[in-house]
Amino acid sequence: MQARLEIQRCSVVRILVAFGVAAALLIGLQLGYALKATTVISGPSRVVVVSAQPSAQDDNRCVFINRVKAC
Repeated sequence: MQARLEIQRCSVVRILVAFGVAAALLIGLQLGYALKATTVISGPSRVVVVSAQPSAQDDNRCVFINRVKAC
């Protein structure tokens, strides 16, 4: 009776598939973090309007009525 030693190797395909899944998972997590950070607004937003021509002092059409500004 003779004993035989068999060596079983992992195929290259299995290693590549595992590496691809791990890379896709890490890239997906990083993209999710990056996209989430740009869509979340932490405070109130403000809009600043800058006109190309200077406005005259008489150009103010807003009137205060009972401490409320009405334009």
